[in-house]
Amino acid sequence: MKEKKENPNKIGISKFWGWQGRAVSLGCVTIIYGYFMIFCTNTLGLNAGIVGTLLLVSKVFDGVTDLFAGYMVDNTNTRMGKARPYEFCIIGVWAMTWLLFSCPSSWSMTVKYIWVFVGYTFINSILVTFLNVNQSTYMVRAFPNQAIMIKLNSFGGFVVTVGCAVVSMTFPQLMGTMATSSGGWSKLMAIFCIPLALIGMLRFLLVKEVVEIDNASDGKLNLKEMMQVLKTNKWVYFVCMAYFLYNITLGMNAYTYYFTYVVGDIGKYTTIAALSMPMMLVMFVFPVLMKKMQLSRLVMLGAGVATLGYLINFFAGANMGLLMLGGAFVGFGGLPIAYVGGMMLLDCGEFNACNGLPMSLGTMSAFQSFGSKVGQGVGSALLGFFLSVGGFISAEGDATAVMQQPESALTMIKMLYGIIPAIIFLLIFVSLHFYKLEKILPQLREKKQNA
Repeated sequence: MKEKKENPNKIGISKFWGWQGRAVSLGCVTIIYGYFMIFCTNTLGLNAGIVGTLLLVSKVFDGVTDLFAGYMVDNTNTRMGKARPYEFCIIGVWAMTWLLFSCPSSWSMTVKYIWVFVGYTFINSILVTFLNVNQSTYMVRAFPNQAIMIKLNSFGGFVVTVGCAVVSMTFPQLMGTMATSSGGWSKLMAIFCIPLALIGMLRFLLVKEVVEIDNASDGKLNLKEMMQVLKTNKWVYFVCMAYFLYNITLGMNAYTYYFTYVVGDIGKYTTIAALSMPMMLVMFVFPVLMKKMQLSRLVMLGAGVATLGYLINFFAGANMGLLMLGGAFVGFGGLPIAYVGGMMLLDCGEFNACNGLPMSLGTMSAFQSFGSKVGQGVGSALLGFFLSVGGFISAEGDATAVMQQPESALTMIKMLYGIIPAIIFLLIFVSLHFYKLEKILPQLREKKQNA
């Protein structure tokens, strides 16, 4: 009687759901921080331009901590693993997020600006940094082959989309009824922070590092080797540029202002957020597309679709039909870079290995994380800057109050929700046109095998 041969591409239920737990949790962080600027301007009464500048400075500061974190992860060796111990940072992220959104509006303006800067910097420069940097290193040590990794990023994206959609749809509804004061914001955040922190720890609890990696910086990677990797691997810069540009659009998060002042009801954003549910069906198409298309071309396709969606948004005004159409295009367009773009970073690691260098996934993840977070900072700065230029009027005390804004401010909000992100996604399309690693990688693999 023949023994049943175990499928080498099987993930396992607990490992699959455990891995997605932290992905859902960290994805929801991005969603909730989409409301941070409007919390600062409409509850704390802070100037949008100053807040945007502080967030940009905070993100630039991340450059130091990202490279440091990459060095730390590449040189960590514990009984729990190399990357796994850093998963505890997710608890800190949610604890600090609750504290940040609990800032009393009665404090002085100076203290509130300091609170915003210090809290935001600690969360992103330290806690989120380690969670971003350990991602690729953790993955290659937890799962034995690329086929499993593709399943995690495609089918797992289905789970992440569902989890994030729940927060996207419920948060604006609860915000409209609860977030009428700084105390209301604090209660609202507690509702989300506690369960999301627990969900975020599932990866640590259920996924262990079980794969031995020979050429992935298991030794003490020094600064000279780090610089050599970044000097010889030009392809990682294209990947990081794509993430940088994409995160500018995430950092702007103009939808909070658009639905508050142009549509007139932040609660209606729930309809747009609900579009992510049918978008989940696209996740099942990704594995097929990745067999027929290079990853960079798949991301380019998404960028083109997103560009069209943002153009529709600009001309939609308060028309919910057009906004839903534009939202569907934008949602589809952002999926490739959000859920499979990270596979391009693994290709960059293989490029290093084929050239006799450490894979240095921690270092390159740090570089990519730096680009992503600076991109979010630039996006926040652009949001604050353009709102100030447009003459936006801040209101202290009531986040739900819809003040009469000047026409110039409304026009600027429309630009931030349409034209500006359309230009950014167009730049993503153009930049990846010059990404050729996927064409030369098969030759490098063959050369390495024959060596």
